[in-house]
Amino acid sequence: MTPEDLREGALAKFKAAKALVGADNTVKPEDDAQFQSLMAEGMELDKQYASAKTARDGSVERLDERLSAYTGAVTGEPMRFNRTTLDPMSHMSLGQQFTQSPAYKKLVASGALESDGMRFDTGRVVLTPRRMGAAANDLIDTVAGGPGVSLVTPMYLPGILPLRQRPLTVRDLFSQATMSSGDQISYAAQVGFDNGAAAVSQATAVDGSGPTGGVKPQSSIAWERRTSNAEWIATWMVVTRQALADAGVIAGIIDNQGRLMLQLEEEDQLLNGNGTPPNLSGIFDISGVQTLDLTGEDNLDGVRTARRLVRTGVSRLEADWIVLNPEDSEEFDLLKDLNDQYRGGNPIGNFTFDQTIWRLQRVESEAMAAGTALVGARAGATVYERQPITVLTADQHSDFFIRNLVVVLFEERLAFPVWFPSAFVEVTLADWAS
Repeated sequence: MTPEDLREGALAKFKAAKALVGADNTVKPEDDAQFQSLMAEGMELDKQYASAKTARDGSVERLDERLSAYTGAVTGEPMRFNRTTLDPMSHMSLGQQFTQSPAYKKLVASGALESDGMRFDTGRVVLTPRRMGAAANDLIDTVAGGPGVSLVTPMYLPGILPLRQRPLTVRDLFSQATMSSGDQISYAAQVGFDNGAAAVSQATAVDGSGPTGGVKPQSSIAWERRTSNAEWIATWMVVTRQALADAGVIAGIIDNQGRLMLQLEEEDQLLNGNGTPPNLSGIFDISGVQTLDLTGEDNLDGVRTARRLVRTGVSRLEADWIVLNPEDSEEFDLLKDLNDQYRGGNPIGNFTFDQTIWRLQRVESEAMAAGTALVGARAGATVYERQPITVLTADQHSDFFIRNLVVVLFEERLAFPVWFPSAFVEVTLADWAS
């Protein structure tokens, strides 16, 4: 199907969902399952549209632009977004930055969050620079029994307590930079290193054609021109006006859920992105990455070999880290010697879960497939931030098809050039049971 066909298909699903909404802006219980199914199908078609449009034309409208177009076609009035760009280096959390922004304060003061029919009236605000996938039933509300009710308490708290999330450190393994303009980075990747340096004796004679001896050997470094596109990573969720009006609730949503959702996808893209727009080219998609198969070998010894391969490869960089699936990381911790002692140390005494392996910083990631490890050097690649994490909000007026709710959209834009492919080694681990 063409991108246009996919977009029309998404619009048809949204219109069908709108038809199930009654004059009182509610969906009958007997129609709710069909409503939710139509919404989910429309969102999936839009996701396919974005991928097909990018693959064909090299770019696609931002998620907020697509949402605005859909609502305009369904309700006759496009969705209006208020944009706030967040600074991850600020002393305030992302959620605190949003609730302290002039846009949010003006929104609360306007009374729009207290009225079912009133529209938002705030302008675009940008702070200091630095999937479409949720179904309509993924609603955060504060009514009795709702998933957001536990976040609102009668006593004063400075926000909500931060929820414990799994560590997300894959991006931190690479150098960071800001991409100031453009949609693409053109760069040179090192793919060869021919070192001809040698001791050279001085010239000893001159014949009829000139000096003899003392000829210096030639060396060469091979480079390959490559490109890295800046791609969007985005998601959105639906909240009630009441939840948005509570600063603690919305700050918690931004800090604990919205940012996490982006980072989960970001982590997967940096490792496994296949390079087909709108995906990044992750490490495993890059030509020139070294490989090491440890089938039938000792995994601990093999990690040391992978470290050596980075050091002696084309890049001549020093390995800094290893990324493991949590299952494989556990297997390393459970290794025992012939005396049935843990090789990593006493688990009740001096053992730490973040201890290194062969002095390599160990990072656990569910984005890494079990049975595979990645050993690499920080200087081998750079994460370029074209747009930092941005939060957009849009009101849903009384005739919108998801019923008087507010969309909170999170997005960022990244590029990922890999300067030295040989600075990374993809390791196929041996079966732990063997």
